[in-house]
Amino acid sequence: MRRPSGPAQRTPPPPSAPTRREPQQQASVTARGAGTRDSQPRESEPREPIARPVGLSTSERLDGPARPQDTRPSERPEADSPAAPASRFASWRELRRAVAARRRIEREEARRFTARTRRRRQIQLGIAGFVVLVLGGAVVTAYSPVMSLRHIEVVGTHNVKAAEVQKALAGELGTPLPLVRSADVAHALDDFRLIESYSTQLEPPSTLVVRITERTPLGVVKQGSSYEVVDQAGVVLSAGATPAAGLPIITVPKGEQPEKSTGFAATAAVIAALPSTVRTSVTGASATGANDVTFTLKGGKRVIWGGTGDMDLKTADLQALLKGAAGASVYDVSSPRAPITR
Repeated sequence: MRRPSGPAQRTPPPPSAPTRREPQQQASVTARGAGTRDSQPRESEPREPIARPVGLSTSERLDGPARPQDTRPSERPEADSPAAPASRFASWRELRRAVAARRRIEREEARRFTARTRRRRQIQLGIAGFVVLVLGGAVVTAYSPVMSLRHIEVVGTHNVKAAEVQKALAGELGTPLPLVRSADVAHALDDFRLIESYSTQLEPPSTLVVRITERTPLGVVKQGSSYEVVDQAGVVLSAGATPAAGLPIITVPKGEQPEKSTGFAATAAVIAALPSTVRTSVTGASATGANDVTFTLKGGKRVIWGGTGDMDLKTADLQALLKGAAGASVYDVSSPRAPITR
């Protein structure tokens, strides 16, 4: 039965799913048609027109049925899309936040591992600051008017008048205590021949204490018609027309000064080493050198001392002889291990 022909009786395929016949299928149909029994061409039949979808290219028509057009917006923004800079800025900002967080964590770890070192350093800085503060306060206080010299106290004077010493040191009044120099005090006390030595002590806030050791008179040296009182060093303490009572007369070689005489130095050393009971009985002494010291006692007794060696042994021998041989007139202790009397 023949298929009805005519345009009115044919139903076109729907446009959404167009059907087309592949070239290979057409070739197979042609081949099957050519292999019929009569091999004669059939009567010409009108062919159905092939509906072609509108808007498809040749390649799309050949490849297969048209795919529905994807109307979703592209996930990747175009270069000129306004969302692209915002997205790029957001990514940059997130990166900055991550880097900052990482640095913050690293700093916290560094602080945790160096906490002991920082604590030790803080303690050291605190101690150093305290020391600097204390020293600075002390320096400021020491050089302030509160610590200026206002009182001078003189101790240890007998023959020297304390008022004269204070008057000599009056130029130091008002000077800050740290600025009171020993050289200035020594210069002020140079004129006091009776002062053998001295020491100074600063007593805050405003007192200077001067401790004086006076020279001790040892004997009398005749110089011309004058009798000079001297100490062990030969320093003249006073002078008079008559010898001072209670002091031995020391004879110095002619033309020599007591301060530079070897004989006087040896004689003075021997007299100073005698016990007070013997020293007060000495009336005169002399020496021409360092090894021939002699002196006389009350009653005219003579003592041959010799040199300045073995002072303690000679002193013990002399005391024993004065008790054991009181009637002798000469006591020779120049050889302390073999003393003799005459």
